[in-house]
Amino acid sequence: MEYRYSQQNSPNNEHPLNQGLQGQELLNDIYMDMFLKHIHAEQQISLLLQAIDEALDARDETEFMKHTYDLLKLQSSLEEID
Repeated sequence: MEYRYSQQNSPNNEHPLNQGLQGQELLNDIYMDMFLKHIHAEQQISLLLQAIDEALDARDETEFMKHTYDLLKLQSSLEEID
């Protein structure tokens, strides 16, 4: 026996295939957003590490402390997300 999906059974009267495609698009958007946030965080960490190295080379304790604090804050915020 073949089951035919009725438009009346579907929420918002949408075809189930359309709902599945919309769900897949939403999932793809979520994964893309997560990926871009991850890449951005890696770039920020890299820049902060470079700034810390430069502060150490210049023996600039104030800049070293500032960039180290920023790095620790960023890493802490990333751990909360995971």
